[in-house]
Amino acid sequence: MRPGAKAFVLAVCLLAVSTSAHAFRFSVGAFGGLNMPIAQEDTESGTVFGVKGRVPLIGFLAVEPNFTYVKNGDAEVEVGGNWNETMTHQGGKYNSFGVDLVLGNVLGYKGFGMYGIFGLSSAKFQKDGIPDLTKSTYWLGLGFEYSVTDQISVDFRGKAFIFPYEDDTENAPNPDLKTSRKNGMVTVGLNYYFGFTE
Repeated sequence: MRPGAKAFVLAVCLLAVSTSAHAFRFSVGAFGGLNMPIAQEDTESGTVFGVKGRVPLIGFLAVEPNFTYVKNGDAEVEVGGNWNETMTHQGGKYNSFGVDLVLGNVLGYKGFGMYGIFGLSSAKFQKDGIPDLTKSTYWLGLGFEYSVTDQISVDFRGKAFIFPYEDDTENAPNPDLKTSRKNGMVTVGLNYYFGFTE
């Protein structure tokens, strides 16, 4: 992770501990769903799952440390020529650890709430045939949460995952190539709330 991203994550975590230890409820949760690569010919849809916690900062803002595992499906790509043959490309996988800022209804009381998501993470991309790549990555999304009880809620999220991709490997055929891999994700999760309020 780049120094700026590290500083952001550290500052947010320290702020969370200092401002919310005496005030709001915390939560832990797990989620899973569908991962859909965007404009990537060498991958197909796959799965995503992970775990997260939520620490409110103020009434409408919280941070969520999280770990996310993303797997792309293998893709069948047509081989050039007149042979009508295909070749299988392994989709690859990501392991991401980071912090999301959550803006909106973040306290998880009984009822319906909506919130926006912006996050930074350090993610490792692994795929056969290329060296492992670790980059600072970005998350954007929207979530809907329904609290079944004061302790248990269900949330639905749509998020975009942006992984900057540079062909910076040794002897790269195009070392100036700068682009990104983008994945759209739809997940369903369960959260458990604990703690107390003022």
